[in-house]
Amino acid sequence: MRKMQSSDLLSMKWVSGPEISPDGKSLLFTVRSIMKENEDWKYKTQIYLAKDGKVRPFSGGPKNDTSPRWSPTGDKVVFLSERGKDRTQFHLISMEGGEAIQISHRKEGVGEPVWSPDGSKIAFSAIEPDPKSDGGDKDSKGKSDVRVITRIRYKMNGRGFLPDRRAQIYVLDLATKEVKQLTSGPYDCREPAWSPDGKHIAFVSARYEGHEFSSIRDIYVVPAEGGEMRKVTSSDTVLGGPSYSPDGKWIAFYGHDNAYRGATVPGVCVIPAQGGPVGFLTKEKELAVGSTAGGDMGGSPGTRPTWSGDSSWIYFSALDWGKTHLYKVHRTTKELVQLTSGDCTVLGWKKALHDDTVAVHLGSMTLIGDMFILDPRGRGPDAGDSPWKDYAEQDGEEPGSLHAKEPYSVKRITRVNDELLSSVQLSLPQEFCAVSQDGTKVQGWLMKPVGMKEGRRYPVALEIHGGPHSAYGFVFHHEFQLLAARGYGVVFCNPRGSVGHGQQYKTAIRHNWGGVDYQDIMAAADYAASEPWVDPERMCVLGGSYGGYMTNWIVTQTNRFKAAVTMRSTCNRLSQFGASDAAFMNGDFEFDGDPWDNPRAYLDVSPLMYVRKVQTPIMIIHSEEDLRCPMEQAEEWFTALKKTGKTAVFVRFPGENHELSRSGKPKHRIERLEFIVAWFDRFLAPRDEDYEGGLARPQEPVVSLPEVI
Repeated sequence: MRKMQSSDLLSMKWVSGPEISPDGKSLLFTVRSIMKENEDWKYKTQIYLAKDGKVRPFSGGPKNDTSPRWSPTGDKVVFLSERGKDRTQFHLISMEGGEAIQISHRKEGVGEPVWSPDGSKIAFSAIEPDPKSDGGDKDSKGKSDVRVITRIRYKMNGRGFLPDRRAQIYVLDLATKEVKQLTSGPYDCREPAWSPDGKHIAFVSARYEGHEFSSIRDIYVVPAEGGEMRKVTSSDTVLGGPSYSPDGKWIAFYGHDNAYRGATVPGVCVIPAQGGPVGFLTKEKELAVGSTAGGDMGGSPGTRPTWSGDSSWIYFSALDWGKTHLYKVHRTTKELVQLTSGDCTVLGWKKALHDDTVAVHLGSMTLIGDMFILDPRGRGPDAGDSPWKDYAEQDGEEPGSLHAKEPYSVKRITRVNDELLSSVQLSLPQEFCAVSQDGTKVQGWLMKPVGMKEGRRYPVALEIHGGPHSAYGFVFHHEFQLLAARGYGVVFCNPRGSVGHGQQYKTAIRHNWGGVDYQDIMAAADYAASEPWVDPERMCVLGGSYGGYMTNWIVTQTNRFKAAVTMRSTCNRLSQFGASDAAFMNGDFEFDGDPWDNPRAYLDVSPLMYVRKVQTPIMIIHSEEDLRCPMEQAEEWFTALKKTGKTAVFVRFPGENHELSRSGKPKHRIERLEFIVAWFDRFLAPRDEDYEGGLARPQEPVVSLPEVI
């Protein structure tokens, strides 16, 4: 077996978006892969179908097809496609055969398709048409390109400038092709959900003064044929994902009471369909509902809370101590039942409409991602009649296996990366618990270098996650595996501020970034340094987003690390407040007021203010279209480092945004990884003779650094 390379990215495949048929007998999902096109590497997404013991392509052609949705009877599927000259449009295909037919033709594109209960209509959301446009595709010659901005939320990372028009709810009649607009006004309306009788549509909107400065949202209900909308909630909850109970009496959703603003642990909520007080069903458990651990392999779109057929139970997923699993909670008693377990992560899931079959997108520290089925008939006397009987049962003894509560059996549907993963040596992370300065227990993991020899000591890279309200966990990291293949141990942890460890843990860094979180990260570094195979004199540090901020902070607080790589980072919390697409909300909770009222709250925790203390050589990696942590943050940091005579290099990625490591251009993702390793190699110098089979360097250099920096 060989060691992993950065170029292995090109052969990886990513499954996503499981969609189980209403009868629980068929599964649709997407597979994203990388293909060479005109001497460049491009992503391609297709829909696949699993049925009768087989997996086959469901859609084809040169364009991307995504988001399949079964009709209520399972005889038709609507999906989004980039075919044609318009933006992403709906296409409809019959399960009996034939070609897909384009059924929407909106210049602005469409999204969030939801079938009506009788299968005759599709509700969706879309940006309102431009009233100044004639609907054609004429060029803009002669039109001004000057932007006049009046809203504070006018840009978004990954999208750029947002349109002046708002998203509204529409209904497409499949028989007449008529499209009816149900909502209007200067407010976005999204996430449509049909009532079981097909007479109403619930949706999410923030329709109040000052909504741009709050995350509070409301559920509204509007007649499906059009008419006056009715507000169901009371403008006191952060919420999303409305889902009607089968009896039509209740609406479930994910949300929280905003007590800790963006740091509030979300939960499963329920409210009478006619309105009334919100019931918080999982608040006392402090499970991070709807969350998954972060990585560089992607996941699946979120699944709304899903009801049992008798309207008693609500199914959902939640993150707890690095693992995301499936649960159900009783609407009236709040009884909580965990349905799955194991050292793995449910990255996505969908329950069948008419039975208890559940499709799962599963990942683990050694599994990039595959599709599985929780088969309720797989263990009982009816196992021979199960539509999933011809798929292999999962080997429950393998590391990272998914275990399911009776009566479920776990069937593995895909093995999209088996050829790659069976050919490379992986480093299996070992979980540990570090003890921080004040006695707090900190969850962490340590990976050994691939091919290490007994009695020798090795360099270690300390990785820090973004957020801060995110988490590491039981998912695959190409970056971590590459570092291990190139001679580095890897240590990573969930310091205070991370999700999946309860409310108090998540809010512990309020008004104190760089305080207890720094202590927790150092505790994990100390744990790694105490291992006999670790060379404590050869440690390096890296991270992205908040992890990049913490990397910058760390090199102003300690000189223990021989090199650092900071990515999509911030260094000046005051200037980032106004330049970011989201940081203007920080003064509501994370920081003590707005910067013009309390500038010290921002400057005192800004690495820029302590740049003279830096002695660690540092590489800055940043994307030129990053709107979350804008490029000016990297420029400020680089300027300060160079002006004060520090060792620093600045690597800029054109055409990329905050998501470079997860969804950037394949060529750029590989180059980013090679820049990281090249920088660490310069200062920590792992040697071929210390590893069985030597180090896994690429056959030809991918990137190069100046000899003198």
